[in-house]
Amino acid sequence: MRIFLVLALLLSSAYAAVAQSPLRVLVRDERTKTALPGVTVAIPALRIGAATDADGRATLPDVPAGPQQVQVGSMGYASRTVTFTLPQTGDAPALVELEPSSLELQGVVVEATRTGSRIEDVPVRIEVLGPEELAEKSSMRPANIAMLLTEASGIQPQFTSANSGSVAFRIQGLDGRYTQLLKDGFPLFGGFSQGLSLVQVPPLDLRQVEIIKGASSALYGGDAIAGLVNLVSKTPTETPELNVLLNQTQKGGRDLTAFYTGRTGRLGLTLLATQNTQQARDVSGDRFTDLPQVQATTVNPRLYFYATDSTTLYAGLNATVDARAGGYLPALDNPTAAGYTERNRSERYNTQLRLDSHVGRKRVLTLKNSVSGFTRRIEAGGQYFAGRQLSTYSEASLLLPFGAHRAVFGANVLTDDFRETDRAPALAARDYRYQTYGLFAQDDWRILQNLTLQAGLRTDYQRPYGLFVLPRFSALYKAGEHVSLRAGGGFGYKAPTIFSSATEQQAYVNVLPLDVAKLQAETSQGLNADVTVRGRLGELNASLNQAVFYTRLNHTLIPDPAQLARGLTHFRNAPTPITARGLETNLRLAVEGLQFFTAYTFTDTRQTYDPVQPAELPFVSRHRLVLTTVFEQEKNFRLGLEGTYNGPQYLGEGARQGQGFWLLGVLGEKMFAPHFSVVLNVENFLDVRQTRFESVVLGTPTSPTFRPLYAPLDGIVANAALKITL
Repeated sequence: MRIFLVLALLLSSAYAAVAQSPLRVLVRDERTKTALPGVTVAIPALRIGAATDADGRATLPDVPAGPQQVQVGSMGYASRTVTFTLPQTGDAPALVELEPSSLELQGVVVEATRTGSRIEDVPVRIEVLGPEELAEKSSMRPANIAMLLTEASGIQPQFTSANSGSVAFRIQGLDGRYTQLLKDGFPLFGGFSQGLSLVQVPPLDLRQVEIIKGASSALYGGDAIAGLVNLVSKTPTETPELNVLLNQTQKGGRDLTAFYTGRTGRLGLTLLATQNTQQARDVSGDRFTDLPQVQATTVNPRLYFYATDSTTLYAGLNATVDARAGGYLPALDNPTAAGYTERNRSERYNTQLRLDSHVGRKRVLTLKNSVSGFTRRIEAGGQYFAGRQLSTYSEASLLLPFGAHRAVFGANVLTDDFRETDRAPALAARDYRYQTYGLFAQDDWRILQNLTLQAGLRTDYQRPYGLFVLPRFSALYKAGEHVSLRAGGGFGYKAPTIFSSATEQQAYVNVLPLDVAKLQAETSQGLNADVTVRGRLGELNASLNQAVFYTRLNHTLIPDPAQLARGLTHFRNAPTPITARGLETNLRLAVEGLQFFTAYTFTDTRQTYDPVQPAELPFVSRHRLVLTTVFEQEKNFRLGLEGTYNGPQYLGEGARQGQGFWLLGVLGEKMFAPHFSVVLNVENFLDVRQTRFESVVLGTPTSPTFRPLYAPLDGIVANAALKITL
């Protein structure tokens, strides 16, 4: 009898072990096939559930055998109830795809704030450009993200060179050098390397773009006085996928871009490869290029190792080789002919290494390291500028959720070493070597169900400019289901360099070295506040956001007037501050496949240090309007109409102003089966060009001068693209 009881007990234990097994689920966006973090996966009958991680995965342990009804849902997506039979066969997770159901990017997890919170719960005002917007813009401009940021609210493009095609972006009216660019949380595009960065980043491998406006140095250190832009890459998917995009413009542009993603067992791989070319074109008829000649190649492989369900390691390499040439066309085609030309050759290489490990009770340890090398040579007429920049970034951080808190503590080390490799004999070297050692802490504290506070503090010791203490504070109050309010502020700083939109525009000719002993770092204080009202009227989804901002910039680097009179640029600190203030109004509407978005930005930027010049800062439109309408019939076709208005802007030449102008574009995409689609796009179909308002090139072909640029030069551009998904 005892033997029988023992056997029965063993059999029942074995049966119980077999009868319970884990349920593994992978959740993706039905349209874009990207993983969805923060999605709730639950079995109501058993009262168990979990949320998907950053890779869209969730595991429910100890689920009884047999059929189980599983509810999968997230704000912004239509919920689904799926029946799974346990135990699962094989190690692959069950795939669940959710369809977007609302206008807002609810449920999206943002990475720029480090806490891994969903966008609707973050006290900081963050704008996220999601997969659909990225897919649309990559069809229009596959070579870079310039088009993507041009049509974002509160961001104004500034064209810095017709001969290189470079573009800078002003956030809240401030120069592009005050915006920090990140790739997956790595600051990679600063100093010398920032000049061409926006036109050297293809968008096909991006999952989302996160934009934080206002002083953000407390998050990632210097350079984030105006804000930061974090480019978030796609991660490997369980089902291998290859995306190929072929694009041709009527003005000699050609793009071939391919992106692969896949995962097998514990290994995953993503690979981006692009080849972009552009023929030199004279659109205005003045025999100078309005579109430069471009040859650019980018390769970006990433290898992921999923050591355990809670530990992920990835290593990536990015290589970009870029050659650009512009100027007097006869001399460009024939080097022996007389005439001004400008030639750019750059090479960008960077490595990324990141480890994320869950160390119990939702604690996450993150280790990062990147090494970035950038070389560039500019030949402008008889002048030239060449240099090499080597930057490194290392960081260790620990996410500690406890109770109503999500706290992050960490430390980082950043080095930035620039060396001129060739220079005119009359000028001294403009080299610099910076090291920054930082400690940071941040806490998201959900005091009440509808009130969350975020407090952050960073302390940076920067050689040679000293110690910076950077507090930051934000609050989010949800006044009911349909209204939310945010307010916050923070401090920022930037170590001086000679690299800016103005010096890029003059190809660094006659720019003198910095006198470090006499300079102070630029510092700022900023405030932001906004209110969002969202709701539903029948089938109409509506969202209205109203924001205001203010930034005070101290010790601004400005050219010394005495040196300018001699034709030289030598920077000094301004004795009085610059202020930038304004407001943004964003409205989104959506009904049955039709979406409408409009954004108005008013920006007032003023200087107080030069009574001779107008108080208004140059190259800032006081009024800017963005209009976008998209109609989509799912898996069939998409039609979009977009327009931007840039108001008149002061150009920094006495009281001269540039004209206001509209840029209008139309896009159509037809999907054929599940594997390919055709895109026809026309940008700037009104053919607006600065050369229609005034001559941009003055002087002779051998010794020209160039007016400052404030409007495009290329005019109307049409392109056709073929998108293939395998």
